[in-house]
Amino acid sequence: MSETDEIKEWQTHSVKHKVAFVLMMDGVSFHYDEENGITFTAPDFYVEKLKDRLVYAHGCSVRPIINEVK
Repeated sequence: MSETDEIKEWQTHSVKHKVAFVLMMDGVSFHYDEENGITFTAPDFYVEKLKDRLVYAHGCSVRPIINEVK
């Protein structure tokens, strides 16, 4: 496993309905609460592709902010 394949935990409050839709389509488990928004685990490369997909294929006007949980 390379460093870029490391699974990390991520959170977002950006376009929650679209992020949740794509995560469900991809079979990625996540949970939601009002304080933390959507929380899920994935490698860095998946999150970068997710941001691009949300803009180019799902109509987001800007790349969503998805932060790594430290």
